[in-house]
Amino acid sequence: MIKKAGLELTNTYNKLPSGLKSFLIKAVLLFVGWRLAYYFVLEPRDIPDKQLIDWVIDGTFQTLTFVYDQLAIQGDTIWVNGQPTLTVAKACNGLELIVLYLGFLFCLPTNAKRLVAFAVVGPLIIYGLNVLRCSALAVMFYNNHYLADFAHHYVFKLVIYAVVFGLWIWYSKKYVSYGK
Repeated sequence: MIKKAGLELTNTYNKLPSGLKSFLIKAVLLFVGWRLAYYFVLEPRDIPDKQLIDWVIDGTFQTLTFVYDQLAIQGDTIWVNGQPTLTVAKACNGLELIVLYLGFLFCLPTNAKRLVAFAVVGPLIIYGLNVLRCSALAVMFYNNHYLADFAHHYVFKLVIYAVVFGLWIWYSKKYVSYGK
């Protein structure tokens, strides 16, 4: 049974276009390489999680200065008018989305100049959106808005993923050089 499934998988793989095979091989290698590097090298040293959390907190703090007068940062938490309002956790720092975005770019064929342009601008856009998301969440949580949890878990994720998907579409349609 297992041998038959393996044979079917091999036959299916062999029927794929060479460009798709190349994409899949690169994607698997990048995924495995990233996971190994992250779990064995980066995460134990809290790199780059802590730095990204600090940048998101600083950006959110600066954005909230346009809305509130009394702000403070204590650890990974932003306080508004003496009330803890927003804590940025590892899962909210944007690292996984940035890595996913970049991984997709590296798997597609293109020229180096275009790759570098999208590899620089894309993470900056993701960071900016994350700061705006955290700022909006801070306002919503501070005011006990009834949609705060829904916005946190669904709306903002949908918006950010839609933007990333749009960047991927733009990159792949306009800039990818397809081989023969």
